[in-house]
This record gives sequence, C-alpha cells and structure tokens, in this order.
Amino acid sequence: MSIENVSAGHAGANARDPRSRLVREKYFSLRPRPLERWLWAQGIPMSAERVFWLHWQEGMKRGDWCSEIPIRRVAAECQLDASTVTRAYQWLIRAGCLRRTDPGRDAGNPFQQATAVTEVRVPRELLVEFDRHPSRGPNRAGQASAGHRRAPEIGACPGPDAAPATPDPFAGLSGRERLRALSGLTRAMSAEERRQYDEASRTRTPHIRFDADSRLSAEERGRVLAQLSALAATPGTRPAAARPASGTAGTARPRKLSVFELARLRRDVQAVTSAAAAPELMRQVAWSIEEGALRRFSPPHALHIALKKIREGAWTRPNKMPPNWACAPAAPESCAHA
Repeated sequence: MSIENVSAGHAGANARDPRSRLVREKYFSLRPRPLERWLWAQGIPMSAERVFWLHWQEGMKRGDWCSEIPIRRVAAECQLDASTVTRAYQWLIRAGCLRRTDPGRDAGNPFQQATAVTEVRVPRELLVEFDRHPSRGPNRAGQASAGHRRAPEIGACPGPDAAPATPDPFAGLSGRERLRALSGLTRAMSAEERRQYDEASRTRTPHIRFDADSRLSAEERGRVLAQLSALAATPGTRPAAARPASGTAGTARPRKLSVFELARLRRDVQAVTSAAAAPELMRQVAWSIEEGALRRFSPPHALHIALKKIREGAWTRPNKMPPNWACAPAAPESCAHA
C-alpha cells in the first residue's frame, strides 16, 4: 500500500475494501433470524435450506410469498441436481415450510404441464413461540420494509428509539410448554374472567378486571396481564373489532384470490372440462368467487360448488359479470377488470 493511500484516511480505505463494496454495491438477501435458527434446530439438510431461501427471496420480491420456478432453474440456482431438489421439496413440505400446487396445463402450450406454484410458509412451531424472539424498533423495521436500503448490523444493540421490550410471562418455556401453561391459567378463570380475557385478546387490550374471589394467585394474574400486554404490543396487528367482516357486502374490501388459489382453480377446472372451454370457465368461476354469488362462501367451498355445477352441466355464466373482466397478467396474485 502506498503512502498516499495510507494518508487518504480510514474512509477512503473502507471505500476500497471489497467487503464494504460487496455490502454497498452488490445484491444481498435478508433472512429473519428466528426462522433461520428454527431451520438449523430442525437439522435441515443444506440442499433443502438453499431451496427454501431461494423461494423465500422470490416470494418476498413478488410480495405474495409465492413463486413459479422450474425445477431445472432451482437446481441451477442452488447448484444441485434435480433429484436432490425433489427430495428437498419433500422435506420442506413435511416440515410445513413450503406449500406447492399443480396449476394444470400451461395456457400457452396445452401439451406441457405448467410450472408448480410454491408458497413459503412459517411453520406452526415457530408461530407458537413468535413473541419470544426480540423485535426491532419501529424505525428500523420501517427502513427495512421501505426497500432494504441498508444491510442490518449483525448483533447490533437497539437504538434509543427502539420500542421497549415487553417482558415474556413464559420465558424459558418451549412452545408446547407455553401452550400448556396458558391453558392452565385460562382453565382456572371464572366464566366472567374468561369472557374478559377472550375479548381483551381479540381487541388487543392489555388489562382485564379479575373477580374479588378469583382462583388465580397474584403471580398468575400478573402472568395473564403480561400476556395481554405482549399481545397489545405486537406490531402489525389491528384490533379485531376494527376489522371489516370479510363476508359483509359494501363494507368489506373486495375479495382477491391469491396466486396459489388461482393455480388450484385452473387445475381443477381443466380436470372437469375441455382445454378449449377451461379459460372462459375459469374466468367466470373466479369472478363468481371474488365478486359474485359464490363470494359468501370460503374459496375452497365456493370452488367445490362451481365444479359440481360444471360436472352436472348446470353452470351458467354469472348475470352481472362484466364482459371485459379478466385475470390481470401483471398481478398474478389477484384478478381485476381489464
């Protein structure tokens, strides 16, 4: 290193450091620490971990946590062979980390199967202990969701603007032990205390009023209140009372089928009709489920009703369906007016 480079200062040296350039100039991925450590604890094979994080990254970029990547591309991206990728899918599906569905024949090539739709999921075991893991402050979380402008600092201490951590009333317990302890507390409550607890959990209220002769000890009442405070402090939640009912016409936002539901719809419609009639029937069924008569049912139930009518020859085009309504190709996760 020359004398001029040394005298340029620490900032200039950092600018030339390849490690700094990698962070500053190249793409990088973000992996939630609780999920990554959960995968390690399960003894996940390295090949399955590569496949999972590839789909995680693609689903995060799309915004709907789904991706359609051919197996040969997955194998090339992860530097694996196709049979290893297939075994990785089997492991991840059993662990509850992935959900895959066959969307039927490719619309552009009826003689070829379409690429499977893969959805990444958070395992149930991790959801149970979700609140045990420390959360970032609101400002840092907002910066990360605004485009990942900077790489998070590994092991960094929370800043002065970070939200205070809510004490965990079940610290040190596993997910199953936490459920058992919480169940024991709710069983000891009176009917009125249980009603208040359920209502407070639903509306994210951090307190309830205990009976004068409550069967709960002072320590147990403190745990109940700490649990409610943790629920109330959970970011990204809205009180259930403020949420519009999904089946109420006029007040609820329009239902939009996810890309995963649309893939299953296309596959099932293709299975009960001809290739020529399938696209139009899928369009009609999708509109009926999202905006028509089938909207009052859950998507799986609505699809079951529509398929039964198609098989029996009783399906007719919805009366109020706009003639130009179609699934928008630019937003595969939803349907919209063309």
